[in-house]
Amino acid sequence: MKKNELYPGFMPDWMMQKNEYVPSKDREGFLTKSLLGFLRLFRHFSMRGNSDISVMAAGMGLILTLGLIILVALTDSLTYLACVGALVLAFLSFSKLEIMKRALGTSLSVMAFTFVIMLPSYFLYGSLSYIYIPVKVFLSVSMLSVYTSIVPWNRMTAALRLFGMPNILIFVLDMTIHYILILGNVAFDMLAALKLKSIGKNRDKVNSFSGISGTVFMKAVTMSKETEDALTCRLFDGKYDSKKERIVFADFIPLFILCIFIFLYIFVG
Repeated sequence: MKKNELYPGFMPDWMMQKNEYVPSKDREGFLTKSLLGFLRLFRHFSMRGNSDISVMAAGMGLILTLGLIILVALTDSLTYLACVGALVLAFLSFSKLEIMKRALGTSLSVMAFTFVIMLPSYFLYGSLSYIYIPVKVFLSVSMLSVYTSIVPWNRMTAALRLFGMPNILIFVLDMTIHYILILGNVAFDMLAALKLKSIGKNRDKVNSFSGISGTVFMKAVTMSKETEDALTCRLFDGKYDSKKERIVFADFIPLFILCIFIFLYIFVG
């Protein structure tokens, strides 16, 4: 026992010692990866390469993207693949750095994985598919990444009306994307709170994540009921009334590009 200078009595030794608590290390890789995954999801939907793009231009861009993907899948000519690749790379060179990094990062990683999968075909059968298929995958993923980066998701769903898609399907798709963001924000906040409050080793991770999943599910049920009531109050009949937009010549440029590549496919591909 040591004598305290402030009080006349005595204090035990353990009260005079400095508290040096060091929590034991715990594996939080799943938590970190989940948070990073949500961040990438939000970043993808928040990107607005051209938020002023018209519905007609978004529809023509979708036709161009799907048409080139089909032509790339059908061709066996490296010359034609090189022409499509030149178009994609030329477009990326004039795009924002964010769009370029996202498109090339996704497509190159998928192409490398496809190359590893297809490489045994060369040693077993002497086939050149280990070159053709990765290149086709690279071009297809690049075009899809570019399209989804420059066209907002609400313009994508609106462009589907140009193809005669039923309103109920557009409504389901639009609400699904909308609530993915809302429920993703809820799950992200709960994961961040769990990570900040986790001290030491958590031996009951299953219950922690099941609690988050259950809360997100209950939130989804509640919001679906609120959405139904709101649509009923607004007399929603399942039809979309969109304002008419001015159609300009630039909206049909993707269609002209597709026609050029169709003729090029006939003579080269």
